[in-house]
Amino acid sequence: MPSIFQGKDPARLGAALLAATLALAGIAWASRSAPTDKLPDEPLQLLVLASAGHQDKALARLKALAEGGSPVARRALGQALVARGTQVQEGLDWLRQAADGGDVEADFQLGKFYQSGSPGAPSDAAQALRHFTAAAHAGHVGAAYYLGIAWRNGYGMRADAGEAARWFQVSAAGGVPAAQFMLANAYREGDGVARNDAEAVRLYAEAAEREHPEAVQTLAMAYTNGELGLPKDPEQARHYLMETAHALKHPALKP
Repeated sequence: MPSIFQGKDPARLGAALLAATLALAGIAWASRSAPTDKLPDEPLQLLVLASAGHQDKALARLKALAEGGSPVARRALGQALVARGTQVQEGLDWLRQAADGGDVEADFQLGKFYQSGSPGAPSDAAQALRHFTAAAHAGHVGAAYYLGIAWRNGYGMRADAGEAARWFQVSAAGGVPAAQFMLANAYREGDGVARNDAEAVRLYAEAAEREHPEAVQTLAMAYTNGELGLPKDPEQARHYLMETAHALKHPALKP
């Protein structure tokens, strides 16, 4: 069975697992040197110190909070251990405990781990689907995007364009640019939804606003060639071509 995330470099797993959490914890905060004798009690801040900062005292504080029963601390401890790469299985155990305790983000992080795998813990499409499905049904828009990809490509089930479009709609409504782009493609091709050029343009524009390179480039070509019901407009085409170069340097990240 092919992996949902086939082709990704497992060496980048730690960064992928931490991307959403670093955004929540605050990259600006993470860049400061926190004194190890005055550690915070906020699990997501401790996660940054314990993983990216490799502070053992932060890891110990995080473990104490996790053992106290906090699902968020359990998830953060699991992420830190997985990111360090030396205690992956223990990290997965903590993530599972967090997910079993109702932490939706833990289900999502488990899905991302199993779609990629790591040395000593291979990818598992069935496990990835199970966790993405649980998180998506609980309202996680990132998980909804990956579930849409799974339905579109037939990872672990028979491909279903309509079901893929349904989950892309959930994710796109939550502001995920990759989902907006995929849903725009579906409307452009009539793949799982009725063909609708106007809706495709609207979604491409939303994704482009969030610096999705392929969406920006699609609009540039549409104005160049007069596609998707748009007129040929050299000025607009130039605008989007310039925006494409910028988006390629600062692309919107996948969930």
